[in-house]
Amino acid sequence: MKKDLEFSLKIREKCFDCFRPKDFCFCHLLKKFHLRSKIVILIHPMEAKKEKLGTGRVTNAAIENGELIMGVDFTQDKRVNALIEDPQNFPLVLYPGEDALNISNPSEDEIQSLKDKRPVIFVIDGTWPCAKKMMTLSKNINSLPRISFATDKMSEFFIKHQPHKLALSTVESVHFLLKEMARAKVEELDGREDSMIDSFKAMVQKQLDCAADPNIPSNRGRKSKKERVYKVKEKKHRSFILK
Repeated sequence: MKKDLEFSLKIREKCFDCFRPKDFCFCHLLKKFHLRSKIVILIHPMEAKKEKLGTGRVTNAAIENGELIMGVDFTQDKRVNALIEDPQNFPLVLYPGEDALNISNPSEDEIQSLKDKRPVIFVIDGTWPCAKKMMTLSKNINSLPRISFATDKMSEFFIKHQPHKLALSTVESVHFLLKEMARAKVEELDGREDSMIDSFKAMVQKQLDCAADPNIPSNRGRKSKKERVYKVKEKKHRSFILK
């Protein structure tokens, strides 16, 4: 009981950069870096408040001049609109589309447009259904030019179900985007951006280790799916009889 209480108190301590419990925080692995571009994470409230393993906060914690804004409809968001309307910025949204600027194979004109102004790239952070809703409601974001990349890389977010095999988490997407921008010579990197992936991999491995550890209180006495289904059916049956 004492050990369980100590464990419970310990995991309640949170990191205020990634908002995960201290035992699951790997911000110490991050080597913060500054970009010529600006990455703005638009995080859905469900992702911000309920998702303990969200990677948007990891991404934002790594980028010194990054920004994280929570919401669903950003049409009237003052900060978002200020970034879009700034004449020195070239605002884009990281989102697939037929007309998206493919940074993996950009034209000379596209490269020049990214060099002429500061790229401000909005990244939608939420589940695919939430991301689609955010794009639909946010008229200002939906009307922006889109930027994307081409890759056959598969996500290493093994602890989360992906909608399709080439879907990447937020941190993986931003990391790959920055690599491609550097390859196109519109961004300068020095290797510190790789620490985002190091932190992400450590986070995933920690979760896998915890899931396999029978000594962790949350894992002890856990019922199998079959047992849980039977218990629910049993309760429903009793409720029916009482009526």
